[in-house]
Amino acid sequence: MPRVMAALSTGLAVGAFSIVVPVAIWPGEAKLTAPLFCSATEPMVVSDTFHDSEGTSTNYTLYCVGDHGILTNEGFALPMAVMLTAHVLIVTALVLLATAFRTKAEPARDQPDGMQDAIEH
Repeated sequence: MPRVMAALSTGLAVGAFSIVVPVAIWPGEAKLTAPLFCSATEPMVVSDTFHDSEGTSTNYTLYCVGDHGILTNEGFALPMAVMLTAHVLIVTALVLLATAFRTKAEPARDQPDGMQDAIEH
């Protein structure tokens, strides 16, 4: 159980940090969530940059483009939540696999003399 909790906490920490990927590096990752939000349409991620007195900000929005160019605004909050969940699950699974392989690769520890005698008899 401690191994699962450690993997989950690592997954949460790295997953939360990895949310930088869809926001700053590859906003198009939101397209991967399109099958959950768009039905038989083409996904499109649009960035809108705004300039105001507080500075510059950029918003990303997932749109589903249907037949005849009909747009459905799916926002970015739900796709972002799905991506965060996927990142956490992937990292947690990788940590669990890594610790499982590491545990199998470790040699068996020597037992105290009294324990070894009890095991042999």
